[in-house]
Amino acid sequence: MVSPEMERLNLELISEDVTVRRSALKRMDELAKSRDVDATALPSLMILMRSNDVEDRRQSSRIVAKMAQNKVEAFWPFDLLNGLTEDKDAEVRENAAWALGELASMRVGVHSSVDFLTKLLLDRDSMVRGTASWALGQFIEHLHMSNSLAAERLEKLTYDRSPYVSKSAAGA
Repeated sequence: MVSPEMERLNLELISEDVTVRRSALKRMDELAKSRDVDATALPSLMILMRSNDVEDRRQSSRIVAKMAQNKVEAFWPFDLLNGLTEDKDAEVRENAAWALGELASMRVGVHSSVDFLTKLLLDRDSMVRGTASWALGQFIEHLHMSNSLAAERLEKLTYDRSPYVSKSAAGA
């Protein structure tokens, strides 16, 4: 059964009023931090992850990644998360990689995600490269999914100038 607060927040997430939507995203983020968001939030968050508004995409993708980290049982939108790895915004790409890695740690994933994450290893943003390296490590460890291109790129990233990237790549 959906709590009255979750029901209200799900409606507010898709509101045309930006103030209402941002307030709902903030509250949903707080609930995700305290592990109080369930799978009923995914449909509304998926709408926002497709938004033209970058802040909507950033916040909703971060909440989805936290839900994955919290091991929420759901029908996860892999096609959408894979697509977000190609978003023009670095924070959205990083959140998508984070979500995919968390899902892999739950032993949930699709092989196409490996290809999308492998592309992120060449990203100009070091946080994106590092998170993609970590996520690929989760796919390798928990799902035994990889490809030769990912292995080659991860090996090169162990020498990346960013300590976060080099440590993540070495760990993978």
